Amino acid sequence: MEFWRWVGKHFIPGHGNDHRPHLLRRPWLLFFLAFTLATEGFLVADLIARQTSENFLAAVVPGEIIALTNDERAQNGAGALTENTQLDAAALAKAKDMALNGYFAHVGPDGKTPWEWITGAGYQYSYAGENLAVRFVDSQDVVNAWMASPTHRENIVKPVYTQIGVGVAEGLYDGQPATYVVQYFGTPLGAAAAAAPAPAVAALPAPAPVAAASPAPQVEGASVSASAPAVPVAPAPAQGSSFVQSLGRALMRGLSEPASTSNWILGGSAALLLLALVLTFFIHVQIQHPRMLATGATVAGIALFLLVLNVRLTGAGGFWNSGASQAASPIEAAARGGVVIDSQAAATGFALFPR
Repeated sequence: MEFWRWVGKHFIPGHGNDHRPHLLRRPWLLFFLAFTLATEGFLVADLIARQTSENFLAAVVPGEIIALTNDERAQNGAGALTENTQLDAAALAKAKDMALNGYFAHVGPDGKTPWEWITGAGYQYSYAGENLAVRFVDSQDVVNAWMASPTHRENIVKPVYTQIGVGVAEGLYDGQPATYVVQYFGTPLGAAAAAAPAPAVAALPAPAPVAAASPAPQVEGASVSASAPAVPVAPAPAQGSSFVQSLGRALMRGLSEPASTSNWILGGSAALLLLALVLTFFIHVQIQHPRMLATGATVAGIALFLLVLNVRLTGAGGFWNSGASQAASPIEAAARGGVVIDSQAAATGFALFPR
């Protein structure tokens, strides 16, 4: 009862608050204004820092990529993946190689394939996969981009995978600072049921070169199956679910997703103020406080303006992402001497990169 009375005094005009909801009074409005401006300042500082520095307040966090990936798997009926140190090492090595040499592809300039990075880290698999991303604003944006593409989404929700590793590296891409993200999936050799061999794909002439599209958010994914000598792989220890750990994870997610976090704060602030304004205007409409309503509307308008501005600046094609975020097509390799296939080429009947 006391709680609802408190809510009523903050949102609904009446005799108990002199028809002036507490949420629209000066102390609360100053709080909302200061909180809104501080949130925007944090976002802008983060974006500027990541444009001028390689490692300051990195927004793409491997642990968050793994957590968000497991969230997507849970929503699609797939089991949670455990983090594997060998896959982490392989992903980090691949990310650093792309950052050092300024390329973004499954197969490096030296011809090194995704599964060579995996086995080179000592991980022997029955199934493995790779997703790549570059120049994204935060962890959520990376996973959202992968899930938006059917081929990359397939890697994330594929039930056969049991383990995961993620690597993040900073470097230059097309002469501009960029964050490279590599995500490896794996099932240790002997841990999965025997799978039917992949259908043979006849090698066909490569398609004619296609003009590159204008820069846009991009991701890249690969799925691989092969046989190799078994090597014991220890799963990562299960994480506890204490309140402190949950709070720490929430804080880390907020820091690793500055754009999403700021948008939630700005949107929430504007929504609370608008609700109070609507209730104040329509309840006891004969008793109005124009100055209070105007001040509240101004603060709510500032929050909404900054929210729209952030969406325009940090969204795909926005100022901060213009020519930045990129994704490439997944490739697949059939087990035992199969053919690596680019998904776009496969759709038109072409087989690329014979293994």
